[in-house]
Amino acid sequence: MSKIISGINYDHPTFQEASMSAENQKTHSSINFELYKFFYHSAHDLNFSKAANSLHVTQSAVSQAIKSLETQLGVELFFRQGRSIKLTFEGEILYKHIDKAYNFIKSAENSIHSIKSLDEGTIFIGASDTITRYFLISKIKSFHALYPKVKISINNRPSPRSVEILRNGEIDIAVINVNPKAHYEGLDVHPFTTIDNVFICSGLREDIYTRTHQLGDLADYPLICLEEKSTTRNVLDAFYEVHNLPLSPAFEFGSLEVILESVKADMGIGFVTKNIASNAIKNKSVRVIPVKETIPSITVSVLTNKSKPLSLAAQKFFELLTSNYQ
Repeated sequence: MSKIISGINYDHPTFQEASMSAENQKTHSSINFELYKFFYHSAHDLNFSKAANSLHVTQSAVSQAIKSLETQLGVELFFRQGRSIKLTFEGEILYKHIDKAYNFIKSAENSIHSIKSLDEGTIFIGASDTITRYFLISKIKSFHALYPKVKISINNRPSPRSVEILRNGEIDIAVINVNPKAHYEGLDVHPFTTIDNVFICSGLREDIYTRTHQLGDLADYPLICLEEKSTTRNVLDAFYEVHNLPLSPAFEFGSLEVILESVKADMGIGFVTKNIASNAIKNKSVRVIPVKETIPSITVSVLTNKSKPLSLAAQKFFELLTSNYQ
């Protein structure tokens, strides 16, 4: 009599076949993958003795492993022909798949070895054009001399954007101007260097650069600075706020280089990082404006994502960046 529960006939042939199929899948999923290594070498050499030598085990261990695999798969994989062994039809089918899998595994192992040897890999970095130009190029050159096969991809974005894509896991390292008012939860912040800020005017304006000014006195001249939300602009805003002064720029640009050129053209006084203006200061096309108040500097830091471990290559580059903090 058929056994029927909840409308299911458990003695029906279709159900029995499905049960056997599920049981076979369960059995196959529990096969020790080490057995397939024994099978691969045995099938590749068609000789249990050679397979044993390749695996550094006894021939008896190979025979037992093959027997165990055959039992679990429910098929014979080899048959004897004289003194040699041959693959059965089922063995040939299995070997075609195992051969591909084994080569994929060996390729993966070789790739890991190459990465560990720093013979390949890519490091993704986020940094502004200015930071890249003035601070990273020399570091990248030094790193490339040590590890010429590792690629470095620079995503040139303003500091706030670099922080955003670092949080999203799109890059390994961000090198940014630190905003003192910003919070960097979930990120490790490592000081890299500091940048001095200066007010500058055209080298033709002796009436400005030849005397020391109070910060408030600079309101007499058109002020040229970066757009809002940039780190350098945030530092300038905070500087004026601390001294209870309004900040009313005459011109706002998206680039320090453009500010520098505007100052050279005597469009007003500019607020820039000193490294940007260093050559122009040397050739006296612009001049530093002395102010009594201490102008705050900017900290440049290397940021990493706490939830994303660095690759070996990225770790090496990180160490190069942070090893000689000035």
